[in-house]
Amino acid sequence: MATTDDTVDVPSLEQLQTSLPVEARRAFRRGFYFKKVTSGLCRGYVQANIAGVQAQHADDFVEFCRANEGPLPLLHHSQPGDFSAGPLAEDSDIRTDVAAYNVLKYGEYVDIVPDLLPFDDVLNEYAFFYTGCSFSFDKILLDTGIRLAYVDNPDITVSMYTTNIHCHRIGTLQGPVVVSMRPIPRHLVQVAVRATNPLPDIHGAPIHIGCFDALGIKDVYKTQYGDPPSPLKEDQIPVFWACGNTIKEVLQHTKHPLSFTMYSDCMYLSDNPSDSDSSTVIIPDGEQPVVVDMVDDPYQASLVSEAVLQKLKQLQNVLRDGNVSVGTHEDDGFMKPILTLSHSSHIVMAVVLPQKKDNGYETNGFMGTVALANMLQAVGKEVTLVVDAESYLHITKIVKVLVQKALLQESINVVQFPDTSNSSSARDILTQSDGNTPRFDHLVMPIQTSDNGNSMCKQLFSAAKDLNVFTFQGSQQCSSDVYGYAITIALYLLGTCSIHDRYRRRGVGFPPSDSELQVFKAALPSIKTVASVLAILQTYGLICNTGTDHKPTYEDPRSTIERLYSVLK
Repeated sequence: MATTDDTVDVPSLEQLQTSLPVEARRAFRRGFYFKKVTSGLCRGYVQANIAGVQAQHADDFVEFCRANEGPLPLLHHSQPGDFSAGPLAEDSDIRTDVAAYNVLKYGEYVDIVPDLLPFDDVLNEYAFFYTGCSFSFDKILLDTGIRLAYVDNPDITVSMYTTNIHCHRIGTLQGPVVVSMRPIPRHLVQVAVRATNPLPDIHGAPIHIGCFDALGIKDVYKTQYGDPPSPLKEDQIPVFWACGNTIKEVLQHTKHPLSFTMYSDCMYLSDNPSDSDSSTVIIPDGEQPVVVDMVDDPYQASLVSEAVLQKLKQLQNVLRDGNVSVGTHEDDGFMKPILTLSHSSHIVMAVVLPQKKDNGYETNGFMGTVALANMLQAVGKEVTLVVDAESYLHITKIVKVLVQKALLQESINVVQFPDTSNSSSARDILTQSDGNTPRFDHLVMPIQTSDNGNSMCKQLFSAAKDLNVFTFQGSQQCSSDVYGYAITIALYLLGTCSIHDRYRRRGVGFPPSDSELQVFKAALPSIKTVASVLAILQTYGLICNTGTDHKPTYEDPRSTIERLYSVLK
C-alpha cells in the first residue's frame, strides 16, 4: 500500500504545473494528492486514460481502440504482468503512479483506491491500456491564444458529456462516446482545429462544432464528467473533442467481472512531450482542415480540406458560369445544403413530373434525381422517393428497371403522396408514428416550391420546415438535372475527403476502403449512364424538356457533364 510520508519533499500543486511528469508520478506513488485532477499538471506532456482488463479480452480491446481512434487513440498496451508504461515513461509502475483508481465489478463502480497493490494476486493476468487524453493539448491551445477557464482555475476541470454517438462495436465491447467541450471564440475555432488536427494520438481535431443538441446533449450546463462550463458568451462556440472517458462507459456496458480505470480525471502522466508530433508532422498542400459554416441557427459547422473546399467552389463557379443560380445567398445556397446532406443518413427526395403533354410527361429533373440517389446510396445513405399519385406507377416501374440495369445501387422505397388509401398528410410522410419525430434528416426537392404551383412540394416543404428537417431545393434558373449532377459530384468530393469523413463519422468506425472508394467513383454520372437513364425514361413516355411543339428538345448531356467533371481533374 502506498503511504504518505510527510517528511518526504514533494512538489506543491503549483510546482507540479511545470514539473517533469516523473515528479508527479513519484508523488502519487507515495500517496500524495489522492483524487487530484491532473488537468494543468506537467503542462506540455502527454496524459493518458488507463484501463486494466483481463488478458483474455486484450486482443478485442486492441481492435476496439483501432475501430474508435477518435475517443480511444491507443498509445500503448502492456502484456499481462508488465506494469511498466513501455515507451511512455521510465521509472513507472501503473499500479501506483495514478492519483486514484476506479474498481469496477460487472460494470459497477465498487471502490476508489489510491493504488492497485491489493489486487496483486490477479494483476498478473491483466493487460493495461493507455489512450490519449485531451488534457495533453491544453498547452498547445494556450500557446495559440485560446484561454481555457479550467486551466486558469485549478479547482475545476473541462466539461464532458455522454453523447448519442455509439462506438463501433467489437465483440462484447460497446458503449457511447464521451466528448469534452471547450468554449472557443468564433474567430479562433479554426485555429483550435488546426492546432489539434496533427495530434491524432491525443484525439486530433474536434468531432463536432456548434449545436450540442445534435450530440444528444440537452443541457450543456449538466455534465456527466468534469464541471459545467461558465455561461457561454455571445461570441463563443461550443467545440467538442472525442474524450477518453469513453473507456469508462465501455467498461460499464461490457460488465467484465473485474476491471480498473483511472478515477475521474486523474490521468497517467507520461514523459512524452505533447507537441512533439505537431512540430514534426508536415501537412501536405491542400490538406489543412477548414471550418465551413453549415447551419446558422443553431450554429453548426463542418470540416473539409482546403483542396476539397476549393473544388466545391469551382463546382459552384461552373454553375454560375452557366447562368445557374446557386441559391438566394450566393455563398451559402450551394455549400450549406451539400454539407447538411453529407451529414444526413436518411434522405427523402420529392420526385415531380409536373406537366402532362400529348405524347407523355416532362421529367424536369428526374435524371438528376436518379444520379443523386445513386450516389447517396453509394456513400451509405438510406433513400426514399415521394411521388404524386399520377406519377406513382411510372416511377415504381422505372426504379425496378434502374436497379436491374445497375443504374441504382439497390431498390428505393417509393411513397405515394397523397396516399388515397389512408389520406396521409405531408407531416405523416415525414414523421414516425407519433407524428412528431422526424423520419428523415433531409428533404431534397428538384424544383422550387413556387414552380408550377406544385402542391405536393409546397406541403412537404412546409411540413419539413415545421419539423426542422433540412431542405434542399433545386434552382429556378437551371435544369434540375444539371443541379442534380452537380450535387452528386459534390457528395463524391466530400465522401473522398479524409478530413470531412472523419468529422462526419465522429472519429468512430473506419475510413472508406479502396473498394468502397471505387463504388463512390462508379456512382458518378457519366455520358453512358445518363444516356441509359434517358433511354429508359423515353421508353416509358417521359420526355425531357418538352418544347412547345411537343418534341423532345433536351440539352445534350455530354457538354454539361464535361463542364462539371472538369472540377475533378
